[in-house]
Amino acid sequence: MALLQLTMIPMGEGVSVGEYVVDIQKSLQREGATFRLNDMGTVIEGEVQDLLQLLGKIYETPFHFGAVRVITQIVIDDRRDKEVHIGDKILSVTQKNP
Repeated sequence: MALLQLTMIPMGEGVSVGEYVVDIQKSLQREGATFRLNDMGTVIEGEVQDLLQLLGKIYETPFHFGAVRVITQIVIDDRRDKEVHIGDKILSVTQKNP
């Protein structure tokens, strides 16, 4: 199981890009993805190959809604010694520091 953090920034679309984030979230929901929005992007969980395939499906979303340039940052944490889920890291830290 892996975690993928996705940040997509439409360029030249003004200061607020919230409507693009909403469109990406809707695309993730349609695909049945397990994800959580955070202040700097969206974390999605799954097997690496599934995550990459999902990324291929949703990548065009901001372009479909008018963006002409998008900066995309992807970070993958692929841990193979145990199963991980969204929120596990936060839980681990908060349990060590109540």
